[in-house]
Amino acid sequence: MDGSLEFRYNHINEKGEIRGGSCFSTPEILTDGRIRLHEKWKWLDIEQTEGHSIIEEQGR
Repeated sequence: MDGSLEFRYNHINEKGEIRGGSCFSTPEILTDGRIRLHEKWKWLDIEQTEGHSIIEEQGR
């Protein structure tokens, strides 16, 4: 098991619209103990747009 996460989510934008998506996230533990997530995501609506994000825990 490599610790990867696969999940679905709902997002409410500033207009109050709800969008759903899916995400595959691979965690990385940094040398100072913080967590960085490397994510590949996709909206599950008619557009089906995809992208990549890096989410990093703030300093302690």
